[in-house]
Amino acid sequence: MSSISDPLDHLYTSSLKTDFGWMRPMSDDNSLVRLDWNQTGWHEPDRPNNVSRETKSQLQAFFSGFLQQFDLPLAPAGKNAGGRYWLTIMAKIPYGTVISYAEFARLAGKPKAARAAGSVCASNPIPIIYPCHRIIRTNGKLGNYGGGSDDHPTHSDNLARKAALIEFESCRAT
Repeated sequence: MSSISDPLDHLYTSSLKTDFGWMRPMSDDNSLVRLDWNQTGWHEPDRPNNVSRETKSQLQAFFSGFLQQFDLPLAPAGKNAGGRYWLTIMAKIPYGTVISYAEFARLAGKPKAARAAGSVCASNPIPIIYPCHRIIRTNGKLGNYGGGSDDHPTHSDNLARKAALIEFESCRAT
């Protein structure tokens, strides 16, 4: 009889603590597939590989103010070609820039798809690298933010992180 394995058995991780909480890049050995985020860390030990270590290194440089554009192999978990297309457009939003969901939809060539743009942000498996925190409502309000957390996108911790990330970048944008 075959045993059921833990989904993490096939992933490589390298956790790091930041001023924004704990982050855990997750790699399938070839690409970054997910970035988890919480306030307490994880009980499982890390299983680092080159991709998870490099992601950790680039995140540390980002949070130290030395990196504004990531260069990593990406294969966002659970995303089909359409979802990957939206994320590729999202990755082009410049550091320190904030745009609306409607503007994001226009950039993606789908000007009437602001709700779809919001859905892409809500289901983003690799926050920060795919900078969904840079996308807000047309009225200037934050909207929601999942940010790799298991908390609901309207949770105050998630919204506080989104606001802090926007502030962090706006203070360092060149």
